[in-house]
Parts: sequence; structure tokens; C-alpha cells
Amino acid sequence: MVEEKLILTIDDEVDVTEMIAMMLHVEGYRVEQAHSVFAAMRALGDEIPALVLLDMMMPGVDGMQFCATLRDNPATAEIPVVFVTALSGEMDRARAADAGAAGYLAKPFTLQALTEEISRILAE
Repeated sequence: MVEEKLILTIDDEVDVTEMIAMMLHVEGYRVEQAHSVFAAMRALGDEIPALVLLDMMMPGVDGMQFCATLRDNPATAEIPVVFVTALSGEMDRARAADAGAAGYLAKPFTLQALTEEISRILAE
């Protein structure tokens, strides 16, 4: 089990955030779910998470724009962001890296892949 760190998962698909939350609760993480970047901004006002899991494709403000917003704000600039997305091309991975992402997981993913990516990033 890990120290109970807060992970913020942002995806417009409720089923995805619910699945991630269940997977990470088993691993000992606390999980806050947001289904839009606006809900995520409200959540960030309550507590700064150890890590953000962010979908790349969302209505309104997409994940890339939101990642840039996080990087531009001194209070959130250092939060590691992992894109969790259905986009799996090399160009998409490069765009995520350029946006300042610490990691990238293509959907569908396994619990092992998710926890390994989170552990790797939080250990840095």
C-alpha cells in the first residue's frame, strides 16, 4: 500500500473516472473525480493533488488547454499531469510532452500500467 496521496482524475466520461477511482482506492490512493475542467478547477481550490490524470479529448476546454493552464499558474505548475486518453499516436504523445505532461497512458489500460506510471512519477 502507498501513502494516501490525492489523485485528481478528469474525464468527461463518468464511467472512466469511476473505474479509475475504484482501481486507485484499492491501491490506497484518495481520488477526486471531475468531469470537466471547470469542476477540476473547483477541486484544485480545495486541495492540491499529488498528481492529475487528465483526458485529452473533452468538450469545451480540452486536456491540452487545461494542462497549459495548470503550467501557467504558480500554485499548480508543479503538479505532475498524466494524460489518460484514447489517442495513442506518436504525434499525440509528442503533443502531450510538449504541453508538459509527466506521463501518458493510452486507453484501455491495466491497473498495473496505471499504478506503475503513477508510482514512477511520484517517486521522481
